[in-house]
Amino acid sequence: MRPEADRRVRRTRTALHRALIELMQDRPYARITVQDIIDRADVGRSTFYAHYRDKDDLLLVSCIEHVRGEISAQLAAYPVEPPPLAPVEILFKLVAAHPDVYRPLVRQRANTIVLRSIRQMYAELLTEHLGPRLGPDPVAAGATITFLSWGLYGLLESVMDPRQELTADQAYRHFATLWAAAGDPRQRVPVGGGDR
Repeated sequence: MRPEADRRVRRTRTALHRALIELMQDRPYARITVQDIIDRADVGRSTFYAHYRDKDDLLLVSCIEHVRGEISAQLAAYPVEPPPLAPVEILFKLVAAHPDVYRPLVRQRANTIVLRSIRQMYAELLTEHLGPRLGPDPVAAGATITFLSWGLYGLLESVMDPRQELTADQAYRHFATLWAAAGDPRQRVPVGGGDR
């Protein structure tokens, strides 16, 4: 792709993302249509569908890009090597600061494809930053990442739920406990026991 075409694509995607976020500040996500988004972004319908399948795809892709960009920028600002769970702590803070943006990704009636995709994004994030600490067994490492990614998903949902009183800091500490118990082999607790 030529540089000017690449810039045009980035401008279009940014405009669509910004339009969706602005609309979500005005009304519930379920009441936003693709027509609302393209009207706000001032792009054509065919342009929208050249980039995204539907509004769920726009929400998912743009939020994932935003999350990854924020995490990369904040990690780069660390004066020393950031701790292993720094990306997770950043994610909790992002969600706490912008619950209306991220809530549609984990709402109870969210599209199954969106739910699986966002959980997969958490799994990739954890694998990237914690994977080397999971030991040599790929099956055990994969199971641990699955467990931790669903735990992360659930805790993030709780932080965004106004009916619960779980803060981002509390949720992060809970996740760190899960990691210490299930993820970091140096801190792993014995499994099993029970009555013998």
